[in-house]
Amino acid sequence: MSKLKKNLGYQTIYQILNTCIPLITSPYLARVLGAEKQGVFSYTQSIVNYFTLFAMLGVVNYGTRTIADCGKDRGKRSRTFWNIYILQLCCTVISISVYAFYLTQICSQNTYIAFLQIFYLLGSLVDINWLFFGVEKFKITVSRNMVIRICSVILILMLVRKPSDLWIYTVIMSGSTFLSNAILWFFASKEIDLKAIKEISWFEIVSHIKPNLVLFVPLMAMSVYHIMDKTMLGLLSTYKQVGYYYNADKIINIPIGILTGVGTVMLPRMTSLNKEGKLEEARKLFLLSIELIIVVAVAMACGISAISKEFTPFFFGKGYDECIRLIIDLSPVLVIKGLSEIARMQYLIPNHKEKIFIESVFCGAGVNFVVNWFLISRLGALGAVIGTLVAELVSCVWQYIKMNKYISCLTTIFKSMIYVVFGVIMFTIVRVVALCFNGGIVALFFEVLTGIITYAVICLIYWKVTKNKIVGLVIKKK
Repeated sequence: MSKLKKNLGYQTIYQILNTCIPLITSPYLARVLGAEKQGVFSYTQSIVNYFTLFAMLGVVNYGTRTIADCGKDRGKRSRTFWNIYILQLCCTVISISVYAFYLTQICSQNTYIAFLQIFYLLGSLVDINWLFFGVEKFKITVSRNMVIRICSVILILMLVRKPSDLWIYTVIMSGSTFLSNAILWFFASKEIDLKAIKEISWFEIVSHIKPNLVLFVPLMAMSVYHIMDKTMLGLLSTYKQVGYYYNADKIINIPIGILTGVGTVMLPRMTSLNKEGKLEEARKLFLLSIELIIVVAVAMACGISAISKEFTPFFFGKGYDECIRLIIDLSPVLVIKGLSEIARMQYLIPNHKEKIFIESVFCGAGVNFVVNWFLISRLGALGAVIGTLVAELVSCVWQYIKMNKYISCLTTIFKSMIYVVFGVIMFTIVRVVALCFNGGIVALFFEVLTGIITYAVICLIYWKVTKNKIVGLVIKKK
């Protein structure tokens, strides 16, 4: 358990850094590049993301699970790694070739920026994060990412000064991803035998295709309908609307990183517990994780909504008022995504129940496409927000209804809805405090402080009264 706590600690530190970095770069870029240029970046990035998706297949989750299954057998881990990586290498080369065709034969606008996005694909060529996730060595991935992220921020602030510097921003963002992944190869020899590449078996490589595809199909559908919003906005609306959505989505994705970080850490642990037959321990950990995620996600969603009216003009500057409503309307997705992430990473994938995952994601993707098609042309970015919310909700509900046949978790979710009431109370009190000020950083400071204290006090009182297990984690244990 101490190793798990350390990994959660590393991941938490990294996600806090990820939270702080956009707080530095987003307002700067909103003023320097403007909504339209950010829309161009977001649109071209959404296109290359499709190719990156096919390059990686389901390797991140499948590779993590398969490496974790190898346990401490270094020889087996080495052979498994190389067989999976060769498959990843082949898929990436194919994706790069197809993307090159897209650039030369299909792409007609912003071709230069689209070309510079290719570093994301090159990053997939050398991405072996899944190896370190599988052996639960998160310190290496976190420390490396922290250094690269900090350096990229410094470069952005130094070099990106005007709208025409969009190409520099693109190189920094895509290039840092490539560099971050490439550096991991210097540490790979500590976990695997590099010479084991001579033992690769094409038969074993082929054997990894089917289970990889099983995880890739839902990942593809899920990623597609996440990327789909920006792509359809670019096609059916304007780059400015893409820019508004891009910035609102960026604010919401800051705390989402913390929620997904927990899932990344828990996947190999849950896989190990299931393999060792510790099913009751895995069940208790899963149910506790559901409540913890709801506690954190509700606080984030209600907190962001409560301060968005003052935060948006202060953070992005003039001309981004449309983002206020987008942020408020999009904030419930934090709770929905948090629950979906827990289901996927802590139960469905470790227990090899990918079919439920696949069904839920395809339902969500279909709903998202239909809602986007009808609403984006009429409502612009707001239509994309509605499409995201409906799609995420449909996907999440499907997962838990199906999953409840194997593990009783709906009761935990319903009981945890009390935190939504606490969130609404916090929201109301924060808005009352906001009336005492006329905007500005002082108002934001007191709003945030009020929200944190209010929610924390209510939760602590509730945990004490109900003798909730969480109170032991928060107060008694260090």
